[in-house]
Amino acid sequence: MLKLVGDAVPSIEEFMNRYRMDHPAALHRLRVGVPATVEHSSEAGPETGKWVAETTQSFITFMDALKLRLRAKDQLHPILQELVTGYARFKGSKDWEGRSKMVGWLITLNGMKASEEITEEQSRQLLFDIEHAYAEFFRSLSSKD
Repeated sequence: MLKLVGDAVPSIEEFMNRYRMDHPAALHRLRVGVPATVEHSSEAGPETGKWVAETTQSFITFMDALKLRLRAKDQLHPILQELVTGYARFKGSKDWEGRSKMVGWLITLNGMKASEEITEEQSRQLLFDIEHAYAEFFRSLSSKD
């Protein structure tokens, strides 16, 4: 979106200020980059086993991407977005610490240009946060058995 308007609008916040828009929920939605129905979904049903497998795959894919030294937004954002989408399917996930960390990283990546890269330090912190979210995910699933 920002690529289309170029230098006329350097940021979403500046655009909202210029046009006197006071819509914090809309700004949050743009920062997160996924629909509210995805971010807050928590309905589990007969497809829970499939969702566990898909979410596990997303966790492993994302952790592997970081270990393979992928750093650019356009490399990491789609994988993280898919992970957050899968993670949000689980009942109670909005209360898990890992969810807020992943959404925070999604917001960070959304604020970057496609060609920008996270630093080595950010990559290590991101991997640490994702590994903890992965462990929390399985602890939460195990406690329901």
